[in-house]
Amino acid sequence: MPTGTATLTWAPDTRLITAAVDMKGFTPSHTHAMHLYPGSCADQGKPASVSFPDISADAGGSVRNTVTDTTPQPGIPVGSHLTVYLGSSAQLGAPRSLGNTSIACADIPGTAPSHGAVQLMLRPAGNPVGRASLTYNPGDRTLRVDVQAYGLSPNRGHAMHIHAGSCVAQGDVVYPLPDLRTDRGGRASETTILHNVSSAPPARGWYLNVHMGAANEIQLDSTPTLLYAPILCGDIP
Repeated sequence: MPTGTATLTWAPDTRLITAAVDMKGFTPSHTHAMHLYPGSCADQGKPASVSFPDISADAGGSVRNTVTDTTPQPGIPVGSHLTVYLGSSAQLGAPRSLGNTSIACADIPGTAPSHGAVQLMLRPAGNPVGRASLTYNPGDRTLRVDVQAYGLSPNRGHAMHIHAGSCVAQGDVVYPLPDLRTDRGGRASETTILHNVSSAPPARGWYLNVHMGAANEIQLDSTPTLLYAPILCGDIP
């Protein structure tokens, strides 16, 4: 997380580039900077060639925004990449600061039409993956939760919860789980047994979320911090 698409179009009359963003998996109600850069997602560090207005997630963590650059361009800069940041433009700070962390990126191939619509699939850097299984025991009224993940930051704790809602429409916490702690290779495995669970998980309406930061880092005065950002999510069928 986050994942989704951005469709870039160039208007010949205004010479401006518009990005229609359809993504899920952001911190609910947070704002994020988004820019175009020369080069590829694997070779970042050059100055931005196109700076879009910030995109904003709704209360469920989804972004469905259309934003337009304010500087005329000769076309869509092919051979570039589109990057979404953890922080807003006001929170970007220095290149290695937390707000300046890339959370989703997509390359624009050199074969893309510079004057036509270009749809990009945005994915997080590092491509973390994971899986989870839930086992309900009606006799003991326990719910066992097994989680494995790979490709995360090494030697790090990540807050983890079962929420009401879905990865597309995030909701409140149903059951907090212990932090998912990674080893030096960025791998993690956690088994939790929840007691006094009155019924099995519903047919739909729960999801499991892993956050960028540990449980003691993701909120400040009941407000989500930058480290609240979801990095792995799965709907519980």
